[in-house]
Amino acid sequence: METINFLTKEEAMELAFKIGYEGEAQRTNCAQEVFHAITSVLGIKNHMLFKSLSALEGGGAVSTFGSCGAFNGALVVFSYFFGRSYEQWQNKESYIKSSILGQKLFKKFKENYGTVTCREIHKVKFGRTFDLMDEKNLGIDKGALKDFEDMGAHENVCPTVVGQSAYWAIDILWEHLPKDIDLSDYPSMKKALQNFEPKKK
Repeated sequence: METINFLTKEEAMELAFKIGYEGEAQRTNCAQEVFHAITSVLGIKNHMLFKSLSALEGGGAVSTFGSCGAFNGALVVFSYFFGRSYEQWQNKESYIKSSILGQKLFKKFKENYGTVTCREIHKVKFGRTFDLMDEKNLGIDKGALKDFEDMGAHENVCPTVVGQSAYWAIDILWEHLPKDIDLSDYPSMKKALQNFEPKKK
């Protein structure tokens, strides 16, 4: 049985959902949380990339007008593994594998939410949008944020979107990543001890 970080595909997908859901519910920032969920399951840590995702939350700078952070964070993972290298860029080589994987995730968002745009997902889930950015003073509009949270944003809605994105991303990545050694044909200790006799010449 194929595993990554000693998890089967189904186990990895379920764990990614749980980590993403819990992280968004407890600590927020959809872009960082989906990145953390996917990379934790795959056994990878990259603090600089994680930090670089900060402003991608809430449709980019908490504007809600750009792509959902849960979508963006997964794209960064795809690019981490399969993005165009600096050398390829210098040589003017085209390499879009990470974008093709991203298109698969895009289709999942479209099938489930009809969009990848933050405020449009809000409209689907809440029946309304939220102007979370304080455009006059910059920062976050506290009144809009209160309405957002009062409608259960981080009780279950955003955590579910983050969890689903992480779940889908593992599914999309699975066939493209190297697997652990397949140990499924090896016996359990109990079974091995039953046959614990040296071969006779």
